[in-house]
Amino acid sequence: MTLYEDYEDYPDLEENAGLRNLMHILSMVIYSIAFLSGVAGNSLVIFITGFHMKRTVNAVWFLNLAIADLVFTSFLPLSVAYIALGFHWPFGKLLCKLISTVAFLNMFASVFLLTTISMDRCVSVTCPVWAQNHRTPRLASLVALGIWIAALALSSPYFVFRDLRGSPVEENITHCYNNFALSERNGDFTVSFPCHAHQAKPTEPVVKKV
Repeated sequence: MTLYEDYEDYPDLEENAGLRNLMHILSMVIYSIAFLSGVAGNSLVIFITGFHMKRTVNAVWFLNLAIADLVFTSFLPLSVAYIALGFHWPFGKLLCKLISTVAFLNMFASVFLLTTISMDRCVSVTCPVWAQNHRTPRLASLVALGIWIAALALSSPYFVFRDLRGSPVEENITHCYNNFALSERNGDFTVSFPCHAHQAKPTEPVVKKV
């Protein structure tokens, strides 16, 4: 019995190969469009709100949102290359850690900023006098700084746990994956597929129950 014979339990891996390839192509197209439009659009927003608009509370919010999205979209070409290379990561461990960290940094920062914008609008409507006296660009900048610190703290575990591992089923293939155990043992492999995740230990035989 071969080591990875139990993968035969997933016949859809072969049957849906065409569909998976189509989804991969579609993902690369979407990522490419998001990269081109995201970098151009967010750069324009940063240029306008940062250098050609009066410094207002709303300008601070939109500037920070654009920065978060620009950082995220700037890393999308690496994701496109990762898919195009058959989920082989040739860019090294640092970029493997950074691309995941940046994605979650963007998620946390965007969610916190949008929540803050909603709260800011609510306060402006319900307490207009207080908002007129205390709602200042300086206060908004301090809140935005706190949001970035919180987002960075929440996304930092992804920088710690992201790691590289050679594929146990394909030669010359390196996967960028989450090593939550922080294990350096070569005997344990985590094999990631687009639709399935399976764990196997080469040093132990695979036993099937009849």
